[in-house]
Amino acid sequence: MKKSVSIMLLMSLLFTMFASVGHAASVPPKLFLEGTQLLSDVDPKIENGSTLVPLAILSEGLGYEVEWEPVMKKVTVKNDSTVIELIIGEAMVKVNDVIMDIAAKPQLMNQRTMVPVRAVGELLGLEFEWKAAEREVHMFRIQPETPAEPDPVEPEQPLPTGYITGVSMDEQSIITIIHTDVQKPVKPLVLENPKRLAFDFKNTTFEPYFNGETRVEVADNPLLTGYKYAQFQLNPLTARLVINIGEDTGYVLSESENAIHIALMPTAEIPTEPEPPVEPEPPVTTPPDDSNGAPFTVVLDAGHGAKDPGAYSKSMTRWEKEFNLSAVLKLKAELEKDKRINVLMTRSDDTFIELADRIKFAQDHKADLFISIHANSYDKTSVNGSETYYYRDNSKALADFLHPYVLAGTGLNDRGVKKAAFKVIKETTMPAVLIEAGYLSNDGDAKALFTESTQDKFGAEVAKGIKAYLKLK
Repeated sequence: MKKSVSIMLLMSLLFTMFASVGHAASVPPKLFLEGTQLLSDVDPKIENGSTLVPLAILSEGLGYEVEWEPVMKKVTVKNDSTVIELIIGEAMVKVNDVIMDIAAKPQLMNQRTMVPVRAVGELLGLEFEWKAAEREVHMFRIQPETPAEPDPVEPEQPLPTGYITGVSMDEQSIITIIHTDVQKPVKPLVLENPKRLAFDFKNTTFEPYFNGETRVEVADNPLLTGYKYAQFQLNPLTARLVINIGEDTGYVLSESENAIHIALMPTAEIPTEPEPPVEPEPPVTTPPDDSNGAPFTVVLDAGHGAKDPGAYSKSMTRWEKEFNLSAVLKLKAELEKDKRINVLMTRSDDTFIELADRIKFAQDHKADLFISIHANSYDKTSVNGSETYYYRDNSKALADFLHPYVLAGTGLNDRGVKKAAFKVIKETTMPAVLIEAGYLSNDGDAKALFTESTQDKFGAEVAKGIKAYLKLK
C-alpha cells in the first residue's frame, strides 16, 4: 500500500511539472525597447527559435519607415542608412541590394504580417538580449561613433531612367525585353518552391506605366511554365521579371541594341565560358599607325561574341555571333583587296567586347566609317528581311547609299533604312551604320545567312558599296 501511494505522488508531481513547462512555453514573449515595453494588439510568437512580431511593432514601436506591397507580398523596412526588403514565405532578405539568408521567414498569420524582429532589428542597428526565465526580448539602440568629417566629393550624376516598352517570348524560348536606356541585369536571384529566376532592372519603369503585374502562362514547354513582370519597387525605381523554370533549365543573357535577351535552354546546352584572356599591355594614348599610308580607315564590328551569343536560329541551331563574325571576315577580305582602305576589326575571333570598348576602338583609330554587322530575331517567325540602321544626321547618307548593296548581298526582303539609338552608332562620331542582315527567327532568312555563297556575296556587295561611297574607283 505505501509503495502504491508513493508512485501516485510521483506521477502527480511529474504531471504538475510538465503542465507548468507547457504553460510557460505557450506564454507569448514580451518586447522591450530601452526598458519600455512595446505593446500590440497581436502577440509576438516564437517559432523555431525566432521571435515573429506584427509589422506595426516595427513602425509604431521602433519608429522605422515600413511599406507593404500586397501584389508582391513584399515588406520594405528602412531607416536613414539601411533598406531591408522581405518577401512573405521567402527565407532570403535584400539589404541595400545585397541578398542574404535569414533563419525565419516572414508569415501571414490571421491576416497580419509577422516578421522576424531580431533579423530585421540587428540589420538596422539594434542589440538584443533574451531573458528566458521572464520570456522577455530586450532591444537596445547602438550609439554610433561620431564619424570624421569626410572630404568633399563631387556628387554623382543620376543615371537616366530606363523604360521597358515590351516583353515577349519567341518559339525558341527566348524572352526579349525591348527598352530604352535600360542596363542589362548582372545576375538573377534564384528562388525555390517553385524554381524561378528573378531579374531586377535597376532605375527602370514601364512605358506606358501600369499598376499590378502581367502574367504569361506557357504550356507544354519543359524549360518554363510561364513568366510575369511588374514594377517591383518605386524607391529605388526597379522593374522585375520572374520566370518559372524547369529543374534542368539554364539561360544565356545577351544584349542587342535596345533589347535584352534571356535565352532559356537545357543546362547541358549552355555555351561554355571562354578561357580568361591574357592580361593586355597598358593602353597607349595614341593608337599605332597601322594604316600603311591608306587614306581611309574602316572599322568593321562583328556584333556579340563569346558569352554574349546574340539571337538564336532554331532551324539552323546556330547563334548570331557566328554569322556576324563570318560575314565580317568575308567583308574584310574584299575591302583589303583595295590598298587604299585600312580595315580594322573590333573582334576577329569568338571574343566578348563591351559596347563601350567597340566605340572607343573606332574613336581611337580615327575611323572614317564604322560598319556593325548583326542578325535580327522576332517572336513572329513570319517577319523577315534586311534592315540598315543609322542614328546621327552624319550617318543617314551612308545608310541610304549602302542599303541597296546590303539587299543585293543577302537577296532578302527589303525592310528599309531606319533610325534607332543603338549605342555603337549613337556614340561614335564618324558616319556609322548597323546592318541587320536578316531574321534568324525566320527559317528562310536563317538558311540563307548561314550559306557560304550568301556570305560571299554579302561581303562582295557591301564592300562594293563602301568603296563607291568613298569614291574609290
